[in-house]
Amino acid sequence: MAAKFAKLGFILLFIPGSFFAQGQSDSGVEKVLDRWDDKILIELTHDTWLNAPNGVDFVTPSVGFKGYFFTDYTFGDESNFSFAWGFGVSADNVKSNAEFVQEEFPDGSTGDQELVPIERSFENNKFVTTFLEIPIEFRFITKGKHPFRLAFGARAGYLLQDHQKITDTDGKAKFYNFEHINRWRYGVSARIGFSYVQFTGFYSLAPLIEEGKGTELIPISVGLAFTFIR
Repeated sequence: MAAKFAKLGFILLFIPGSFFAQGQSDSGVEKVLDRWDDKILIELTHDTWLNAPNGVDFVTPSVGFKGYFFTDYTFGDESNFSFAWGFGVSADNVKSNAEFVQEEFPDGSTGDQELVPIERSFENNKFVTTFLEIPIEFRFITKGKHPFRLAFGARAGYLLQDHQKITDTDGKAKFYNFEHINRWRYGVSARIGFSYVQFTGFYSLAPLIEEGKGTELIPISVGLAFTFIR
C-alpha cells in the first residue's frame, strides 16, 4: 500500500512539471496565463461510505465542502482541451446512526476499528475528515458565454484531521484522531455541466480505514461544483 501511495504521489508531482516544461517549447502545449476558466473550483457535496455493515444508515444530505485552485495548460492555441493541476482542501462530512468502536486489550494494545450502530439515544452524529489534496484534471471546455464543461481526473491527499461530533444524552462531544484512519487518500473524479455549475463526483480508491484494520469503508462524494470566475 505504501508503494502505491509513493508511486501515485510521484506521478501527480511529475506530470505538472513535465507539462510546464513542454509549455516552454514548440510542442503545442503551453501555459495560458490569461485563462481563468475553472481556476477556482468550489464543491458542495453529499458524502457517504460504501460497504457499510447491516444496520448502519446514513443521513441525506451529509453536506461536505471542497475548494481547489488550479493552473491550466491547453493542448495548442485556442484548443478546447486542456490539462490542469492544483491544490486544495476537502472536508468530508458523513452523518449516520453509527460510530467507530475499537476493542482494547489488558496489555494496552488495541484491535480493529469497527463501525457499529449507536445503541444509545442521540440527536446528531457525524464523522468529519479533512484532507489537503492535489487534484489533476483533463478538461474539455467550449467557447462562449455559457460553455459546456467536461473534466475527468484524480485526486491524492493527506489527512489533516479526523473527528466525530455527537449530541446524545450526555450532551455535545467531539472525539479526535481515530486510530487506523488512512493518512493518505487517492481516487478518481469527474464533473460535467454548463456555465458556472456542474455535477461532480469523487470515488476513493483507498479505504477510510487502513486495510485489514477495521470496517472496509469506501468514501464517495457527489454534488455540485461551482466555477464563479470566467
